Amino acid sequence: MERSNDPRFEQLLDQTSDAAFVLDPLEDRFLAANPAGRGLLGYTLEELLALPISRIHPGELPQLHDLVSRVLRDGHRSTITLTCRTKSGQYLPTEMTLWAIDGGGERLYVLALIRDRSEHRQRDRGE
Repeated sequence: MERSNDPRFEQLLDQTSDAAFVLDPLEDRFLAANPAGRGLLGYTLEELLALPISRIHPGELPQLHDLVSRVLRDGHRSTITLTCRTKSGQYLPTEMTLWAIDGGGERLYVLALIRDRSEHRQRDRGE
């Protein structure tokens, strides 16, 4: 699959206002990102397409691999335990919901919807 926007993925992403990404977990890369997703992480589409997913979760790779394995096996998972590293180096607490999507043939990709939980955590701390 090309490392550019696929019309099928664009349709999926255009239907949500949440930060949304299509990921190729086997290749450790982004395939698509909607404007909210690019804004959340602070990257352009071109930068994301060239960036390994693992760079967004540098300190959480075992947890990320476990989560993605479960998504690919079960079809769907959610978590509030992972953070995303932005282009500026800030770590955002997130809520992630991931779905396995058919990439054609036996290949599966991951649709990730991500919400910034920074305000939620600040409220919990009484800040």
